[in-house]
Amino acid sequence: MKALAIAPKRFDPLRLERSLAALDGLSRRLWLPAIINSEGSVFTRLGVLAKSHERLLKGLDPLEPGDSWPQADIIAPFISACARLRLGQLVRASAELADQVLRNLLWHVDRVALLAAALGREQAAAACAQAFFDDWEQRAAEYREVLRVVETLDGIASFARWSEVRGYLRSQQWQQVLDARARIEQMPRLAALIRGIGRREATQREIMTNVALQMPCAQSPQWVRKRRQTSLPGAPLETSGIRRSGDFTRMLASEAMLLRRRRRLLAARIAEQTLLAYQHRDVGSEIRWERADGLVKSQIPQKRFDAERGPMLLCVDTSASMQGAAEQVAKAVVLEAMRAAAAGRRECLVFAFSGPDELTEWRLRADFEGLRTVGDFLGRSFHGGTDICGPLERIVGELELGRWRDADLLVASDGQFGTPEALLQRFSSLRIANGLKVHGVLIGDRETIGMRKLCDQIFWVRDWRRYAGHAQRESPVHASDLTHRYFPGAFAPAGSQGAGR
Repeated sequence: MKALAIAPKRFDPLRLERSLAALDGLSRRLWLPAIINSEGSVFTRLGVLAKSHERLLKGLDPLEPGDSWPQADIIAPFISACARLRLGQLVRASAELADQVLRNLLWHVDRVALLAAALGREQAAAACAQAFFDDWEQRAAEYREVLRVVETLDGIASFARWSEVRGYLRSQQWQQVLDARARIEQMPRLAALIRGIGRREATQREIMTNVALQMPCAQSPQWVRKRRQTSLPGAPLETSGIRRSGDFTRMLASEAMLLRRRRRLLAARIAEQTLLAYQHRDVGSEIRWERADGLVKSQIPQKRFDAERGPMLLCVDTSASMQGAAEQVAKAVVLEAMRAAAAGRRECLVFAFSGPDELTEWRLRADFEGLRTVGDFLGRSFHGGTDICGPLERIVGELELGRWRDADLLVASDGQFGTPEALLQRFSSLRIANGLKVHGVLIGDRETIGMRKLCDQIFWVRDWRRYAGHAQRESPVHASDLTHRYFPGAFAPAGSQGAGR
């Protein structure tokens, strides 16, 4: 009997390329874990992952009941875990964070086959889905805390340096950032002024903004930051004064001088407990993440259309006259400028000035380095003299050269400075040539001649004293323009730009 000849199946490279076309919708970080996963067919898995990536970028959860991967008998607990974490609301528009979610999801789904032999597929899927939820529960809370400040996770949600970011979120610098954010939330009109700086361009674009809503979470515990007191008996956590003691390890330097010539006197003081020594507290504070139920603020993404704006130039007075409550308002202005620049994807250049040759310049960016830069600034204490001519000369030089052409200038100060007439004339020329506008934030009780001549409009923070705990929160004067009212001859008609509120 003659054997039948079976023709070998012809290899079709185009067909294979079409089957793997879903890889084009995924980043290279996902290619390897997506291909070698043990759950389901590789071609089906790639198609679902591409759709999941698109859903995350749109603010939706990555998995839906109708998906063909993971298989129908194990997909339900993973859908429930993603819904409890509200991953879609968290990830929206962050491709790097979407990759992190899908990589972690692939790893936990792959473990189902490993545990199924001992637990069964249903229990193994439930255990792996719970492990996925545990991995992301606290991380999602930390990401949401960052979103409260910068409204974007671009440049921050880096998997490679997440341990560094997590350490920063537990530092005192981050606490100062949160304090400044809370202060600017109490000044909505000032925040609106800062976000409106920069000339509008003709084009409009769709952007995402966060709206804080109270979301019930009784069925899904949340992680919240709380400051707790920690007691370590005998540990010198904080110096609180000087006392009489017999502990020579904490004695003052003046007492240590007795070691050279008068050791007997030193021994007597130790025995009589009369040695001058530092008094330490053994109670310190630390920030911990704790689980809590109830109502928490959740950042809900909303679409809105806004005109593109130009960059911002910010001059911040860090002289000694700004110490205290005015300093806290100025720091909140800097943080809001960074947030506004991040939300509008625009440039922001900050000049912190005090005395002559004491000028710090940096660009605010909405990434991890930008957060650390702002944290360093918020941790500084203001001191020195007041010399605004240095930063103004620097700014007007850049503008005259054509750089920062569409930028506007914001000056945050208590107004205790003067501006040379020649410099004012250069700003007047830029107003005519480029449409430059100079906004002032007055953190004091009255305008000065220098500030009134420099600024087109001045926003008065009348209740700046409240941020230092003063009983009297508002200004004792009824208006900030007393200088202009009682000394109108001090303002030349050519230099007067008007002042509004």
